[in-house]
Amino acid sequence: MILRSSWLLCCSLFMTFAVNADSLVTVQGDAAKPGRYSFQEGMRLHDVLLPAQVNPKAYLLGAAWLHVPLRNAQERLKLGVLFDLATVRSNALQDDQTELAELAARLSDKVQAMPVTGRRVAQLDPVRVELNRGDNPYLSNGDVLLYPARPITVKVLGAVLGECELAYKPLQPATDYLKSCPRDPGADADQLFIVQPDGRVFQQGIALWNETKSVPPAPGARIYVPLRSSAKGDPTPDLNTELAAFIATQPLLEVTP
Repeated sequence: MILRSSWLLCCSLFMTFAVNADSLVTVQGDAAKPGRYSFQEGMRLHDVLLPAQVNPKAYLLGAAWLHVPLRNAQERLKLGVLFDLATVRSNALQDDQTELAELAARLSDKVQAMPVTGRRVAQLDPVRVELNRGDNPYLSNGDVLLYPARPITVKVLGAVLGECELAYKPLQPATDYLKSCPRDPGADADQLFIVQPDGRVFQQGIALWNETKSVPPAPGARIYVPLRSSAKGDPTPDLNTELAAFIATQPLLEVTP
């Protein structure tokens, strides 16, 4: 049996990454002057956000920085999640757990369709970036900065019978959204993950024995319902944590060509 680490190394040998020969940084979304800006070594966030004139009322919590140097690590993260989902499906089929196998296959298709973005969690408020040098890191050639409109929904995905996009309600806890989105029989009944629109991930216990409090989902948040552990022990102990982390790399605003 091929070990997970060996499989990832094998896949990594064949990975190639596109290089933007035009040396550009792109700003998209809620800005007065979005577009492509010439990149020079030593360029920082403020050097692009200032001329782009991001709308002061933009939904900053959902802003995203797609940073080229992080794509390699996130590609490996994606491959690891796909490997683990394939393991769950294979083990479920061997144990005649057809529902769990189908759930793993659905999630695998979902992850396969997600792009590798290189998203970096960062402070993207132009004012704070300008005032605090620590919030003004260096850019890389090919980076993209996204400023989406404020969403009005929260999504529930993962081990559910069907993904749900529900109306956002201020301060409503994640567990209340779950009441409107039936979970799959293969779901973990003890925990969930809240992926906030800024890319931060919070794990929350929801059973009587492990109940914890967490920050309510913000507009545009995604609630990931994890898969339950195998009855024979968990051969993929990091699957749910890594899948939630990969979901967090997906920005609210899709990149346009």
